[in-house]
Amino acid sequence: MAEFNQQGYKTAFKATSLFGGVQFVCIIIKILQSKLIAVWLGSVGFGIMSLFNATTSLIASLANLGLQSSAVRDIAAADKEQDIHLVSQIVKAINRWVVGTGLLGALITIALSPWLSRWVFDCDTYTLAFVFLSSVVLLTGIYNEYYAIMQGTRHLKLLAKANIFSALAGFVCSVPMYYFLRETGIVWALILTAISTTFVSFLYVRKIKLVTVRQSYKESYRLGLNTVKLGIMMSLSSISALLVQFIVKTFITHQSGLSEAGFYQAALAINDNYLGLVFIAMAKDYFPRLSQSKDNNQLVKAQVNEQAEIALLILSPMIIGMIVFLPFVIELLYSSEFLPLITMTKWLLVGAFVKAASWAISFVFLAKGDGKTYLFNELGVKCITLPSYLLGYYFFQLNGAGYAYLLNYAVYFLWVAIVAYRKYKVSYNRGFWKILLISLLFTIFYSTTESLYNPTTRYVIGILMILIISAFSFIELKRRLISHKS
Repeated sequence: MAEFNQQGYKTAFKATSLFGGVQFVCIIIKILQSKLIAVWLGSVGFGIMSLFNATTSLIASLANLGLQSSAVRDIAAADKEQDIHLVSQIVKAINRWVVGTGLLGALITIALSPWLSRWVFDCDTYTLAFVFLSSVVLLTGIYNEYYAIMQGTRHLKLLAKANIFSALAGFVCSVPMYYFLRETGIVWALILTAISTTFVSFLYVRKIKLVTVRQSYKESYRLGLNTVKLGIMMSLSSISALLVQFIVKTFITHQSGLSEAGFYQAALAINDNYLGLVFIAMAKDYFPRLSQSKDNNQLVKAQVNEQAEIALLILSPMIIGMIVFLPFVIELLYSSEFLPLITMTKWLLVGAFVKAASWAISFVFLAKGDGKTYLFNELGVKCITLPSYLLGYYFFQLNGAGYAYLLNYAVYFLWVAIVAYRKYKVSYNRGFWKILLISLLFTIFYSTTESLYNPTTRYVIGILMILIISAFSFIELKRRLISHKS
């Protein structure tokens, strides 16, 4: 039996468990919210909300220069030196950059509002809505900065509480808008959610011990410039991903209408939100830990494998369980109106395995501050991402989007794995490959053969698969978290 570094696995598992619990609470809130929106607004309401979110997210990413993500690395590096004065200097500089770029983004949204309404919805009806949503662009940058401060200083409990109470506040503020105003309330719900999230995150970030520093605007510019340089690389990657989704959603809207765009968004929400505990753990704890170990490639390799293995072992039972009971999951989360998205969602869930594997190693480039390589990876794979989504939908409708998702992450996984090995000799070990291949084998086998069985046989086989994968995951987790000798 192989020996494992229990401490490394325990750290990864602890963070995943912490933010998994946070995400579970957030998931319950999202389930309630999605259910209410599905009942009150239907798939058309989902489509409108999806397009508003896609547009504001894209503009926010363009304007904010990726500062929130790159700030985590610089704050974590300063925090490692236990220099509170340096941390405070960086935080103040980044705050000024964030406010400045956020205001710029808000002004751009207002200026482009007529064009955005015509391009996104093919009419002038939503011009005023985009003017109001400019506030969301500004607030998005501010509350993401607060999260970056908590994340970079590794105040994980504060970050967890901020996430939970932000979700609760957003729910309480937005639901009345959906109920009383229906489609008209979508804009106000998004604005109130952004305001409440910013306010709650501000209350928690204030608890972090920092010192008051005097800093001229010239010093803020100089201190924030390195953060901005890496941030621009990250921002271009984020923008490219958001741009792809923006184009795909508008393409679906123009091809098939707002209802179909709502189905597409609902399927993405199941995959992204309800499996988000693993990916949130990677973003919240794994990235700053990796940033602090960036100069030791052996330690980086160990942390990549530890996080990837823990992620896959937690994801495996969840994914196979959701695939087996997907019709019930969709009706529970939305309504029977959304059942046409079953096949698309199934392939999104299969792709989540490969996404977890690729994410773990993609953080290496960011942790090392290698923005050019990171951007090369992200933009390079987008050469096939957008065409595959558009062609997939054109020929196979929603199912084609699911096929494209799996294909894109398979290519991305191989791409970043090869680049990481060639540049830093960072690679996955045998234990990781065993977990990935076994999990994928069981999941793909069930996904491709379930239609051959009658309903009773299908569920019997599905439950058997869940039990086998759960037992496998439990045994492998136990080996990594409890000390063993060879």
